[in-house]
This record gives sequence, C-alpha cells and structure tokens, in this order.
Amino acid sequence: MERCPACNARYTGNRQCHRCKADLGMLADIEDAADTCRKQAVAAYNASDYSLMLDHARRSCSLRKTPEAVWLMACAAFLTRRFDMAMRLRNSIS
Repeated sequence: MERCPACNARYTGNRQCHRCKADLGMLADIEDAADTCRKQAVAAYNASDYSLMLDHARRSCSLRKTPEAVWLMACAAFLTRRFDMAMRLRNSIS
C-alpha cells in the first residue's frame, strides 16, 4: 500500500493514517499475508511440490493481485499441467 485508500495520503507504515486517522491495520495485515503466501509458494517450488506451490500462489493472488503474484500462479499452473489456466493467467499479465 502506497497511499491511504480513504484520503490518499502517503502511507507511512503506521497502522493508522496520519492525516485522516483511518485504520489501515487490516489492509497491512492482508498485504503481509499475501507476501507470506508468495514466499511459501517459492519455497514449495524449491521443494518441487508444485501442487502446494499452486495453492499458495492462488492464495497470495487472491489476497493481493500483483503482476508478480499472477506470474507465480501461472508458473505453478504450468508446472501442474493446468495449461488452460496457465495461458489465461499469462495473457492477463500482458
């Protein structure tokens, strides 16, 4: 998160917006969970557990859809031989 979704103030890393005092804690927690799932997907890849990689990548993408998360999910889909999903995801990136 780069900006407060309520007032568009620059995000300073606090759980409360410095300008409008909106609670940003839940959004920060969601971003942290997405990052954790992404790291777990990479770890599953390193362990050659592609099915688990797909599960973690899917969770990461559902929490925070970034190009990196979509790309990771497309790679996991390809490695689990879900070619239709892999191509659909790959095409959504570009």
